[in-house]
Amino acid sequence: MDKSMTWDLEKMYADEAAFEEDLAQVKENLERVDALIDKPLDNIKEIMQIQEATARKLSHAYVYSNMRKDEDSRVSKFQKMNLEAQSLYNDYETKFAFFQPFLLSLTEEETQALLAREDLSRYQLSLKKILRYKPHTLSAAEEKIMSSFASALKAPSEIYYYLTNADMQFPALESTDEKLSQTSFVKLQMHQDVEVRKEAFEKFYATFKQFGNTIASSYYNNLKEITTEAKLRAYESARQMELYRDDVDVKVYDALIESIHNNMPAMHKYYAIKKKALGLDEQHMYDVYLPITSSFNKEYSFEEAKNLVIEAVAPLGEEYQSIVKRAFDERWMDVYPREGKRGGAYSSGSYDSYPYMLLNFNGTLDSVFTLAHEMGHSVHSYYARENNDFLDSNYTIFSAEVASTFNEALLLDYLLKRVESDEEKLYLIDFHLNSFKSTVFRQTMFAEFEREAHRLVEEGQALTEEDFSSIYHELNKAYFGDAMVSDQEIAYEWMRIPHFYSNFYVYKYATGYTASTILANRVLAGQEGAVENYFKFLKDGAKHFPIDQLKMAGVDMSDASTVDEALDVFVKLVDQLDQMI
Repeated sequence: MDKSMTWDLEKMYADEAAFEEDLAQVKENLERVDALIDKPLDNIKEIMQIQEATARKLSHAYVYSNMRKDEDSRVSKFQKMNLEAQSLYNDYETKFAFFQPFLLSLTEEETQALLAREDLSRYQLSLKKILRYKPHTLSAAEEKIMSSFASALKAPSEIYYYLTNADMQFPALESTDEKLSQTSFVKLQMHQDVEVRKEAFEKFYATFKQFGNTIASSYYNNLKEITTEAKLRAYESARQMELYRDDVDVKVYDALIESIHNNMPAMHKYYAIKKKALGLDEQHMYDVYLPITSSFNKEYSFEEAKNLVIEAVAPLGEEYQSIVKRAFDERWMDVYPREGKRGGAYSSGSYDSYPYMLLNFNGTLDSVFTLAHEMGHSVHSYYARENNDFLDSNYTIFSAEVASTFNEALLLDYLLKRVESDEEKLYLIDFHLNSFKSTVFRQTMFAEFEREAHRLVEEGQALTEEDFSSIYHELNKAYFGDAMVSDQEIAYEWMRIPHFYSNFYVYKYATGYTASTILANRVLAGQEGAVENYFKFLKDGAKHFPIDQLKMAGVDMSDASTVDEALDVFVKLVDQLDQMI
């Protein structure tokens, strides 16, 4: 491997001994808590100081071990490091399991006295965020029992991870020399040869189908765990419990799905236009990623992608651009796919590290946009950590998806302003519509699948592979419409979505994309205060909940009309595409 194309994790730990030293320090910190538990109110400042210091060091080690494992999931040393950090994280949660119930057991008078203490002023926001959980916290003994099961409860997602990233092998393709894998699948679905697309599609999902019972069992048990916990904690549903973390009302989730359904005709029209433009008698799910024009199909080197992203973010100013340049110069990213490496892409890192990025760059326009997307996350993390202390730096995922898709909007605008032919313009508009489909419509379809699956489990129904596949297949038909043949294989697509193990996560892509569409349009239009307001959002960290942060930036996601405003962009682009065709 070219070292310059890999992330510099030595900046986190020079060697394994340094990693083990941090774990030893964490263990020592946890032992110190034992002497303070008997009189928590008298020792509250010391307890919170130890908790903060331990969480900071442990998160650094845990993130590092995760990234090492993702470099090559087959390496047993990295697996062991990750399991060791994960085990210690469970010990940390168990050790401090008493603290939240203790705080929530205080009388109103004791609570107010605590919040008024000057020596605890830097912990005030943290305390207030804990105290809002009073209606949903168990006794200290019960919380300790719950935390002791934390490792076991992660089993479904761990089983799924190793099955799909390390153990699952895809067959060879007869129609092309290219290898079929999780990382190559989308690129193969963009191939101009229908036989390549069809064979890759059928063999890809046939492989998942072979493990359907195992994946269904792991996912069902994941659902059982979270729905049981929600019931124990007196939430109305698992969905309410997960959204409560971000102080988001379930009405926001439902309004998103409702707005998407209201705008579904535009989605159906888009695929009707593509079917006609591509001259297809039948349009299948293996045609979804096919560009509307084959006369423009550029591949990009990573150097070209780098320069495009740097230039695209220019509307946000020189400071933002300089941070993006640092990401390349200081090796914040692991760029290319390889055997054993985790698929997909993400932004990671700890408070005391670079905001690293894992990529699987393959030269497609999609991978250029992925670079812009993850760069948005990483610069957001940079600003959040630079402008807040550790306690207030960890912004929510709800906010995260705004910063990432905002950069995608800037990149698209940059490319559209520099088109060199009608074919390129057509390709880019289609690419934008496809991105809109993938990030808003498709992620909302995922969100609707999650809502339905959780609802059925909460009603006491046992779900099998056949049930999950049936639910998913019917949703796929509704979202893609009559212009698309919903092949039987697409019913198994839910099996390849790892985000379903991060319960009620995917809707945040859709809400983030709709918010960023509006905000980016304002920045690009030169609207007064748009850039400044956006930076307030980036720098806020975790000081405010996401709905309030976005209001700072200029959009109100609690207002259903906000989603409609963003979807109006999609509707107009579909009409523009229709006119061009």
